[in-house]
Amino acid sequence: MKQYNHILVVMEPKRDRQTALQRALELSRYNPKVKITVLRLVYDFSYDLHILNRLREKDTRDDILETHKKQLDGIIKQYTDELKAHPQIESKVIFAKDIAEGIIGEMKKGSYDLIIKAANHHGVLDAIIFTPIDWYLLRHSDVPVIIAKDHKWYEQGNSIVVALDFSNRGRLSTNLTLLREAQQVSAITGDPIHLVNSAPVALPTIMLEVPHYSPEIYAQNILEEHKNRLLAFAKSHGIKEENCHIAEGMPDDVIPDICKKIQARVVFIGSAGRTGAMAALMGNTCEEIVDYLDADLVVINKKVLDKKEEAIK
Repeated sequence: MKQYNHILVVMEPKRDRQTALQRALELSRYNPKVKITVLRLVYDFSYDLHILNRLREKDTRDDILETHKKQLDGIIKQYTDELKAHPQIESKVIFAKDIAEGIIGEMKKGSYDLIIKAANHHGVLDAIIFTPIDWYLLRHSDVPVIIAKDHKWYEQGNSIVVALDFSNRGRLSTNLTLLREAQQVSAITGDPIHLVNSAPVALPTIMLEVPHYSPEIYAQNILEEHKNRLLAFAKSHGIKEENCHIAEGMPDDVIPDICKKIQARVVFIGSAGRTGAMAALMGNTCEEIVDYLDADLVVINKKVLDKKEEAIK
């Protein structure tokens, strides 16, 4: 995590615990050069009452921003004193009617390396009717995003999980990037890295009509193929075989189940970054599992991966 020198923390209003701020302060202990910007997005509708009165507009806006900034500074001091962490930290309050777009806008303006936001709970129809804030971030962020859960990240006896995808060749570079990120956390915490993979078995309908064809054998072959790829990847990167986990099923079922069994605290996963109708119809694995994990989710989407590969070239 030492490569993250400027962290953008999204402050959540009306929460008893500011998980994202806590996580950023925990990370700051391992990078003395880190700068943390704590962002609060506000829009007070009392401002609309004066929007037509240009003489009052600026005064009203400044009053709202100043009030929220004082509250934000107070919360920051509370957490820095509680955790005894005092990195370079800045509070920022900006107007934004759309919170998700406001966060992405700030990310593009500043030289941020990482976004940390506390997890939200989504309804069943959220993906169809509208895009929740954290889903929007996962799709559009140009930097890695941590969706933080309310727990201490650095506790002994926990696991660091990398969710691998061998569905196509393009995913191989994603797998390697995720592993490299996980290895940096493992070097700090001493927690072991575990590799997780799922083997979805979709039997073609036409195969059901083939005489003497066994769906069980087909599923077993798919599982064996995924297992061989997983073990080959692990061996080439020095991961123990007992730290490799695979099961038949869809990723949103398999990954949370395995993570619970091995007590994962942090899960690294790649995102396809789909948007629009494609996202509503197909979704992204990281979005589908975020509500079912008790661990922090570190997401690297296609935009971030492309930037990393371009930097290497």
